[in-house]
Amino acid sequence: MTSFHRGFAPAVYPGGPALPSEHTQPLQDSASRAATHMRKFEIAVLRPDLSVDFTEMRAPATPLFEDCAAAFARGTLIDTVRGPVAVEDLIPGDYIHTAMGPEPIVWIGSTSYIPNRADDATSLTRLTRVTSGAMGPGNPPMDLLLGPAARMIVRHAKLRTLLGQEAVLAPVKDYTDGDRFLKVMPGGTVQLYHLMVKRHTTLKIGGMEIETFHPGNAASQQLGAKTRALFMAMFPHLEALGDFGETCATRTTREVIDSLINT
Repeated sequence: MTSFHRGFAPAVYPGGPALPSEHTQPLQDSASRAATHMRKFEIAVLRPDLSVDFTEMRAPATPLFEDCAAAFARGTLIDTVRGPVAVEDLIPGDYIHTAMGPEPIVWIGSTSYIPNRADDATSLTRLTRVTSGAMGPGNPPMDLLLGPAARMIVRHAKLRTLLGQEAVLAPVKDYTDGDRFLKVMPGGTVQLYHLMVKRHTTLKIGGMEIETFHPGNAASQQLGAKTRALFMAMFPHLEALGDFGETCATRTTREVIDSLINT
């Protein structure tokens, strides 16, 4: 493998009332729908004995699987206990700063955005560039390139009144505006990554609070047996979907957030 090598926050709120999900299509047949569209994934996982396993596998090119490895573009700086480190240079076992404090990475997934693929009718047809200063002066200090799986914390005082929590998670791509958040289709291949710690939480990246990977609390009810087995094969350190735990904040979309805030 070439993707994993070393030279080779404010609190968020669990639970909360149900909001419309960004996933509106059933997931149980995702493997059959993408039978002719497969994607290579590179997986690095921390074993109980603290050794690290590196594997490759192919899985359907659908958002369910792609979201496992499509949040951070190569070059994204992650705040670790030893200073900022590019995401491609991280390995499981490295301690990173999270909303829960320093936590060891337990899993990293990676895949490639390949432009102009004739057979690629999946979610990896665009990335989002967050421009320098988009979140306020110096945040981020330089442009940040994120994949379609990146979700960020959105805070608003009205959310506490309406939902009992002031923060929810929404896809970064929902906020493309042609100014601060730009829809981009790079001309060359871009390696994308996602990562997990023991519990779902958020990382501060360029002034944004971006979540770690979690498949979503509804996945266990939506996945068929074959798709579930293939999906769990990507996470050899876990035995069942329930081992992902709960999400650290309610997930929804910008459309729902705006409708709540503007009522």
